[in-house]
Parts: sequence; structure tokens; C-alpha cells
Amino acid sequence: MPFVALEKLHLLHDGYRKAVTIRGRPFLLLQENGRVSLIKNACPHASAPLTHATYSDGCLRCPMHGIEFELSSGRSRSAACVNGLQFIPLIYEGNQIGVDPG
Repeated sequence: MPFVALEKLHLLHDGYRKAVTIRGRPFLLLQENGRVSLIKNACPHASAPLTHATYSDGCLRCPMHGIEFELSSGRSRSAACVNGLQFIPLIYEGNQIGVDPG
């Protein structure tokens, strides 16, 4: 199984954001409330990058239209957007976190 490292574990902290490209597709590595997630770096509503999204009350808020997504489930809190965030499974290897780009 190939492993693509995205970040060293000691660099992660709540509020962490890093835009990454895997196989030509944009993703966002982030940490909030001690949980590290990798999501597609595009708002499901209008494809705006989520790199500068804010986090409050368990939700990631899109900087373009203000639509909020529950970070625990990916679900939108707005009727204007029926799609949710797309999560990509992460792999821990040694002192790094990454993905299997399979």
C-alpha cells in the first residue's frame, strides 16, 4: 500500500489548516477539537475553497456564502445545500499522517 505523507503529527493543532493536492485534486487537511480530518477542498454548495473556512460550535463555515457544515458528520445545516462534506480516510505512519491515494 503506497503512503503519501501530508504532515508531521507534532505540527498539528486545533485551528490547523493545510491545502494539499493529491492526484491533481484539491483537499484540505485540518484539525479541530483534537480531530484531524481530510476533506475535499470545495464547498458542496458552490465549490468555493474551504481553506479559510471558520470553525465554531462544531461547524465549518464556508467563507463564500456562510453555509455551515457539521464537522463530525459533514452534513449541511442549510436547506440551500443538500450535499455534505467529502471526507477522505487518513493513515498514520510513524510520526506522519497521510493517505493511500489508491
